[in-house]
Amino acid sequence: MDASDLAYRHPMLYDLEYSALAADIEHYVALAKARGGPVLELGVGNGRIALPLARANIEVHGIDRSQDMLRDLQRKVDAEPVHVQARIRTRQGDFRHLKGPRSYRTVFLPFNAIHHCTHHSDVLALLASVDSVLLPDGRFYLDCYLPDPILHGRDPSQKYGHTDFAHPVTGQNIHSWEQSWYDPIAQIHHVEYTYIPEGETPEEVKLDLRVFHYQEMLALLDWGGFRIAHEAGGFDGRDVTAKSSKWILCIERKGEA
Repeated sequence: MDASDLAYRHPMLYDLEYSALAADIEHYVALAKARGGPVLELGVGNGRIALPLARANIEVHGIDRSQDMLRDLQRKVDAEPVHVQARIRTRQGDFRHLKGPRSYRTVFLPFNAIHHCTHHSDVLALLASVDSVLLPDGRFYLDCYLPDPILHGRDPSQKYGHTDFAHPVTGQNIHSWEQSWYDPIAQIHHVEYTYIPEGETPEEVKLDLRVFHYQEMLALLDWGGFRIAHEAGGFDGRDVTAKSSKWILCIERKGEA
């Protein structure tokens, strides 16, 4: 997982890249409201999910490897009303290495974070971590991508998704694009985002994302002592089909009703 850590050294670029996405935020907020807090969010980052949870009166505890993202989250938290600030607790750490206690009914791993688990051993360590903190009636929620032949078949020499952003402080134009290529043996989707602030040196953000096939993930869950309680092919609740590119999961321990 180490190679992708550098991708999160620029929280401002991260916010610009994903500012238009909202469906997953609404999904996790609705789940948290229905189940109550506290919620443990793995890969909390700079608060893309955690802040809306806290604003919705949900206590959220977060863990993340990136000190840069956590520092930016704290900056945002400091700007919130006191009652929102009081609902967020974070710490730096690796979500593969949690050691209890079992104190959460609800654990979130949102926004495709499982793709940072590049080996089967990483996924099994993650599941062991979740098992160590999940109450007997607890549920583990995550979302991820299913294999996408069109995306993975992109020409690595081509630039896709040309976009212009306005710098949130200076208003300066930032032009960006992405390039990607897929390694079918390692099942790694390599993605490079390039950001060019007007008149400045380009910044590159690189992600190495492990792709999981449907039956592969089912086997990993089984080996880790879990099973799917509910699944969907999108945040709108649609069924999972052979054409689905998104996978929304509610996971429970095997043997639980």
